Amino acid sequence: MRLNSKVIKVVLSGSFHRDPEGLERDYRELARNQCQILSPRTLTFKDSLQPFVRHSVEELDSVATIQKHHLQAIALSDFLWIHAPDGYIGISTAMEIGYAYGRGIPIFVATDVEDEMMNNFLTKVPSVFAAIEQIAN
Repeated sequence: MRLNSKVIKVVLSGSFHRDPEGLERDYRELARNQCQILSPRTLTFKDSLQPFVRHSVEELDSVATIQKHHLQAIALSDFLWIHAPDGYIGISTAMEIGYAYGRGIPIFVATDVEDEMMNNFLTKVPSVFAAIEQIAN
């Protein structure tokens, strides 16, 4: 899938602890549709039981540094995909949604989120593929 003859750049945000199978499914669907996933680069985390997950290459980085890189990736993306199992989004994801919204970056999710106000900033679509189609058109 291409956007004006260029690769669609996307960032995946949301809960990296709840519903890891769904997170993996979203990640694979983005990759399968030839999106360039700017962040996270992989879902292979050093210790997925930690409150803030890290890749082995991020092991020595502070949470602030990792978050800064994630926000920089959002700034470069064509859209932000939110993984919100059972409508859950945490504080970090809420901040990332606000950041993307403030930069005019489209934000997609497959389910309504628990916070009614937050739903106003998200475009609900049935799948990652539907988000890609909207961006491509």
